[in-house]
Amino acid sequence: MDLLNNDLKTINFQFLMLVRECARHHPMEAIWKFNLNDVEIEKISSMSLDKIKELSTCGRAVFTPPITQTPPGIPSIIAAALLPTPRQVKRRVP
Repeated sequence: MDLLNNDLKTINFQFLMLVRECARHHPMEAIWKFNLNDVEIEKISSMSLDKIKELSTCGRAVFTPPITQTPPGIPSIIAAALLPTPRQVKRRVP
């Protein structure tokens, strides 16, 4: 079980770091790719490394892979292009 917990901690940490960096530099992309809202993007983009490490050790997955079904007869690339886009988020100026 320790190996599983260590693996989960590593995956959580890598995922949270990926989301944080994407949220900092490309907030609209982060909203779309990670299914987050603008409030969540603001929170994660301002998280410290220590906070991310703390969250990664929660013992549960901090992410859920999106489940999408492509309608029959439609190529997945077209279905992806038809997905709704999130509303624009105000970008912070560093």
